[in-house]
Amino acid sequence: MRILDAYLLRRILSPLALVFVAFVGIFIIVDLFDSAHSFIDNDVPVRIVLSYYGYFSPLVVVLTAPIAMLLATMMSVGRLSRRNEIMAMKGSGLSLYRILAPILSLAFLLSLGSMILAETLLPPATRRRLEIEEVHIKKRADQTVRLNVIHIEPDGSIFLARRFNTRSAVLEEVTIEAFDRELTPTRRIDSETARWAGDHWIYENGQVREFRDGVEDVTTFETYETGVPEPTPDDLTTRRLKPEEMGYRELSAYIERLRASGNDPGDLAVQLRLKVAFPFVTLIMALLGAPLAAGARRSGFALSFAAALAISFIYYGLLQVGQVLGRQGMMPPGVSAWIANLVFGAIGVAILVRVPK
Repeated sequence: MRILDAYLLRRILSPLALVFVAFVGIFIIVDLFDSAHSFIDNDVPVRIVLSYYGYFSPLVVVLTAPIAMLLATMMSVGRLSRRNEIMAMKGSGLSLYRILAPILSLAFLLSLGSMILAETLLPPATRRRLEIEEVHIKKRADQTVRLNVIHIEPDGSIFLARRFNTRSAVLEEVTIEAFDRELTPTRRIDSETARWAGDHWIYENGQVREFRDGVEDVTTFETYETGVPEPTPDDLTTRRLKPEEMGYRELSAYIERLRASGNDPGDLAVQLRLKVAFPFVTLIMALLGAPLAAGARRSGFALSFAAALAISFIYYGLLQVGQVLGRQGMMPPGVSAWIANLVFGAIGVAILVRVPK
């Protein structure tokens, strides 16, 4: 059996590597042509462009892994079926489940690898890529006015401002929220403006709310100083991280702090569930593609490619619909993130059961 498993793995690894490299290359080339005018208009050095796409590569790998696995599975299994090798294996007493086991096992391992990559290498690489985009491509490093500034201190307190003038170091519509270890609000400061005094902020025209034992104590002020370490203007000019720049734990903690402050992190909750759901698309695509190719009377690269594109298009469409419903609160975040996987997984299992064993 080990010889058979090794043979089947060799049959799929070659097309998988070829398709994977091709898809990654096509993805990057298409993006390069689309962004070429921005690179040229902003005189971006070649080394910066190469660095940008180097940091872009982990995201491309994660995004293209499912369709690469689907196409490689359909090509390899279709070839085995076309040459009657699957029929011969069945004639020797092997079921289709056993024949496809090494291919599905490989897909499962690739799903785990994709999840590990998305949790470890992808966040810092995406962070660096977006920094390059902001500084070298969009030229936003010297932007004077920034809107909707948010900063989270190491102790979990949240610093928000509607508008920040980086040149005058003045904030408008400022809110500061502090929490205890159970993420229960302990203090909230609201002020119309705040100005930097060299080593701390001076808040003007606002209120301080203290929360103790379920009782709210409100104090109005014309000027106020917190007396605790605060973010500097340089801290506030640092770009706010996006969900794809954070790992699962970091994003989960961020969502909990937003909930505790009364904000609705609906979109972020969907993105959090997708960090677990999306890597398993690779396994689901193999589960769907293998029985389709094994039961097909005709197969070939063109047919497999067309089928893989159609399946991928429908899957990503359903995935987008689920995300929209989750963001709008019409569907729980977990369901919206997993609905495409559940539907296509169920279809794959149904086809596998119906294909002659």
